[in-house]
Amino acid sequence: MINQKKIDEWIHEVEERPASAALIIQYIANRLSELASREEELAAQNIELLSGRKVDEYESRIANLEYQLELLKRQLGGEINFPIEMPANKPRIETVNLLVFNPLGLVMRGEMNQAELASGQTITRISGGEPLGDMRPSILVTPSQEELLLLFDSGRTLTLPVSQLPLLSLEKLDWQQASIYEPSVKEELAAIHPIAKMSLYETCIQVSRRGFVKKFKTSFLATHITEKYIGTGVKLPADKTCGLTFANKSELFVMVSQEGYIFSMQADQLPVAIEEVIHLGITDHIVSTFITGSKPSLLFITQNGKAVHREVRWIEPASSFRTKGQAMLSKERRDAGTRLVGAAAVDEADWGVILHSDGTLTVHNLGELLAAGSVAAGNQNTSILCFSGFHMPERKG
Repeated sequence: MINQKKIDEWIHEVEERPASAALIIQYIANRLSELASREEELAAQNIELLSGRKVDEYESRIANLEYQLELLKRQLGGEINFPIEMPANKPRIETVNLLVFNPLGLVMRGEMNQAELASGQTITRISGGEPLGDMRPSILVTPSQEELLLLFDSGRTLTLPVSQLPLLSLEKLDWQQASIYEPSVKEELAAIHPIAKMSLYETCIQVSRRGFVKKFKTSFLATHITEKYIGTGVKLPADKTCGLTFANKSELFVMVSQEGYIFSMQADQLPVAIEEVIHLGITDHIVSTFITGSKPSLLFITQNGKAVHREVRWIEPASSFRTKGQAMLSKERRDAGTRLVGAAAVDEADWGVILHSDGTLTVHNLGELLAAGSVAAGNQNTSILCFSGFHMPERKG
């Protein structure tokens, strides 16, 4: 700070050593220039405040933070804000939600009681509508307190608590009873993502089916959610939106393609602009993306029921973009028609749901599935369409 005492010191210095005058004047000139620049910044900020633009920006930030805080509170305490009396000797029933959806915007929700699940069990069979393979269905398992982001391939988004989806009986899941979140013209529902814990991560990674990637801060995602638009994340006309993955900077991000090629890289090394990070064959596309976290194992599921196990340390992180990727399937298996339908980082306590082409849904303890090496055979004429892994919530007495 320049004050009278400082000025007196400079005058005394010039009187004692006249040669220092040039340095002192230069210092004063630089300081005046800094003050002038700062004055211009403050004047611009005052104009923004007077015009309301800055106020709108701050209000938007506050609203985004309140939204993320509400999501976390829902995870910790549930959505119920009033007490429910239960018999003292009756334990709380822990359930997880099974979602089945397709590109037409049809979404079904059922509940699974974790106490009643057994590995290899058939939990339901979907009926109604066209053959499942033509509908390209997907599955997701989430807790009851989750918030969902519906991502359309136009970049449009929609959010809702999972509890707002009508609950159907697992004994009879029928497409005719599905909730409809109808896409606009030339638009498809690309993915549904749990987002309640997004504030615990630094980065959101958007992926296209052809292996293009971009990353941005999760704080930006909150703004996109408010605007109900996130962008397509694609650059090629033939490409489509695949989905999102949350990560922290030092975590290993993994993409897996249908033909068995893997791209992996630490999250902070991924591009901030849309870029092709893995060069896929013309018939190939991405089927799974995830971070390895603290999980020790990787599980790959093929359409013919094979459960392939690899340790996480088997992965070879890429050192550059546009690589061919690390091959998980041999050339012989690819030529024979073997394809991957899903993959995940797992441990032995995790579970997974598998959707078969005849509409059957089976649930599996992944520790047992890793040991067995294959999904128990059912109808030999069916194949596996998709796979979703999940962690069973802690049971409370």
